[in-house]
Amino acid sequence: MEKMDLFRITQAHGYIFQIFFAEVLCTRYLLKKKNFLLRALTGGMIFLLLSVVLPNMISNYVSGVFSFTVFFLSLGFWQFCLAADSQEILYSCMLALFIQNLSSNVYNVIFYSIFYGAPVTVQFSLSVILMLLIYSVFYFLIIKRFAKERLENMLSNTAWIWLIAVGIFVFFLHYLFWMYGIRDVWVVYPPLILCDILGLGVALGFVELRTRNADNEKLRQLLELEKKQFEMTRSNVEFVNRNAHDLKHYIHKIQRLENSETEELEKVLTKVEAYESTFQTENAALDVVLTEKKLLCQREKISFTCMVDGEALNFMKTLDVASLFGNGLDNAIEHERKEAVEKRYIFLKVFQKGSFVSVRIENYCSHFPELSPEGLPVASSKKDAAFHGYGTKSMQYIVEKYNGNLRISEEGNLFVVSMLFPTGQYL
Repeated sequence: MEKMDLFRITQAHGYIFQIFFAEVLCTRYLLKKKNFLLRALTGGMIFLLLSVVLPNMISNYVSGVFSFTVFFLSLGFWQFCLAADSQEILYSCMLALFIQNLSSNVYNVIFYSIFYGAPVTVQFSLSVILMLLIYSVFYFLIIKRFAKERLENMLSNTAWIWLIAVGIFVFFLHYLFWMYGIRDVWVVYPPLILCDILGLGVALGFVELRTRNADNEKLRQLLELEKKQFEMTRSNVEFVNRNAHDLKHYIHKIQRLENSETEELEKVLTKVEAYESTFQTENAALDVVLTEKKLLCQREKISFTCMVDGEALNFMKTLDVASLFGNGLDNAIEHERKEAVEKRYIFLKVFQKGSFVSVRIENYCSHFPELSPEGLPVASSKKDAAFHGYGTKSMQYIVEKYNGNLRISEEGNLFVVSMLFPTGQYL
């Protein structure tokens, strides 16, 4: 082969930029290696050079493997530039492969059925417009969402087999079309479009399934942890109340003695009565939670008031009540710690109206948090990273368990969590 043939540029080389652009979008959120820009610059030049030369060399011996060669060269480039796990890189590049193929095959259907024989400028414009449109749709609606989750719930072995099998099948069909010279017939491309959609469905669907399963497992662990915490809290509250009651009577006896320091004893008595006082809402689980959170609010200098009909919650299981209100008030307390002391405020209201039970938790909020598409706060600053952000998900799980509805809203300077439950029989 002559030297000039090695560097021959054809229309097919446009694939290099199409697949690379798709991979840039799909790998954007992956962890990068040190000196990433330098690595990307040097690696990019090597990748571009090899993507031109190597397929030209291979085509002397084997035809129809251009895209296959470029794709594997791109995998090497991203391994050189990114510090992410190899599975994450392969997954992101496979996702990019199906998106690029989908864009290319949609273009081929439109071009060969409508614009065949059109000027090169029309071909180029149509290709770029379709690529930007399809890439943008996938990036803003899907890629950003999945990439930000860091793919911690990677595909199962079965899903990997399906994903790679579909990818190989797509390459194989392209190879057959090349070998038999039927690439100019538009009817051969709809099956490829279906293959691309199948590949994207496998890539995105299995990750979504694994993510949901992982979420459910974390919720199960969280509820189990909350069960143990509730039992411990109930024991502690009972212990403190019992001893506070005994201590109060002991102080009264001392006050009746002569020469007792009445003023000092009154101060101590006031503090003891604060610990002895408990809520009487007609719901034992809620009483324990409110007593614990009231003491916590006193320590954090948060104004905490409530109007509660605990009997209206008797359709709920004890641990569900503890988890729902414990998480709701914990979230409010966590936020109020960041506010100025004079503005710290939490209000809880529970009441029954007709065949519905309404719950409202509101707290002062100077900066309303960003909400996810599901209407939940996107981040939490809780220290327990293992259950990061799962407090609100746990609340939503319990609300849905009782066929209720949970809504988070902003009302002036108030962050409001509203829950509505239909009364009736539950499993």
